[in-house]
Amino acid sequence: MNDAIKCLVLVGCVLASSCQTTLRPTTDFDDSVDFSRYQTFSWIDTHPLVLAATQRPLSPLVEQRLMNDAKDALTGRGLRFVEDPLDADLVVAFTIGSREGVRITSYPTTSMRRGPRGRPAYTWGGHWDTRNVVARQYTEGQLAIDLFDVAEARPVWHGTVSTRITRRDRAEPDATIQAAVAAILAKFPPG
Repeated sequence: MNDAIKCLVLVGCVLASSCQTTLRPTTDFDDSVDFSRYQTFSWIDTHPLVLAATQRPLSPLVEQRLMNDAKDALTGRGLRFVEDPLDADLVVAFTIGSREGVRITSYPTTSMRRGPRGRPAYTWGGHWDTRNVVARQYTEGQLAIDLFDVAEARPVWHGTVSTRITRRDRAEPDATIQAAVAAILAKFPPG
């Protein structure tokens, strides 16, 4: 019985950790647009990163990482980068933000008693107020990528992804940024 419980806990941990690392982007786009006509892209500005009002200051290197990763992803999708936004079919902008949160988990306590034939048996606590409460603080980060049609001066595509930011993400942001950009732009162009 102990081996079965250990196996279930191990499977649960693997599933939980795999869910945390999977980025699930959401996208929105103008379905009247023929995305196959877009051939080139540029940045909306020399600094295409917009910080949300609640965002704390970021390293200036974050913007460059976003630009490099987006450039790689979009050229990998067949678009060509041009320096001058006025010569581009699309321009790209980024928005980044974060918020602090607290997750509270509550579960009943258990107690052990002797069951039939002296074997241990676990029971739920006898009172409604016998609960364990665990509070965990976390930071959730969000990245959005917006594409604008230059000729028509309007947005045509939006993608966003949210994830919990760990200490490791803060210490080594390259992999997190690259994964977020790749997850979002994997859905471009819409098909």
